[in-house]
Amino acid sequence: MLKTRNPSNIAPPAAMYSHSVEVPPNARWLVTAGQVGVTPEGEVPEGFEAQHDLIWQNTLAILADAGFGPEHIVRLNVYSTDPDGLKFLKAHREKYLAPGHVPASTWVVISQLANPKWKVEMETIAAKPE
Repeated sequence: MLKTRNPSNIAPPAAMYSHSVEVPPNARWLVTAGQVGVTPEGEVPEGFEAQHDLIWQNTLAILADAGFGPEHIVRLNVYSTDPDGLKFLKAHREKYLAPGHVPASTWVVISQLANPKWKVEMETIAAKPE
């Protein structure tokens, strides 16, 4: 069982994330490459919200392919060229994560991703107790 940890002697998380997630011994790990909002046909939707939603769909497909689910996500790293995109994170996490599942997370605003059409990229680390 994954266990979130938020020590009471530091400031609580500022949003829907945990300061740390403890993974039990002998768990299987899955680390994704950074995912971007690209359809299987190679299309890139306009705007942060549509791209970020597609990133979640692609990430869940990668997890499922390895026998993992969203409940196994331990950490999310999100890189965005749009500082205003932060307002969509909570809604997408509520859509794709079960209530109370709050992985560790980092949000970083950057000047550009590898393709100028991309507004956001997300890396995921998952662990599945055996």
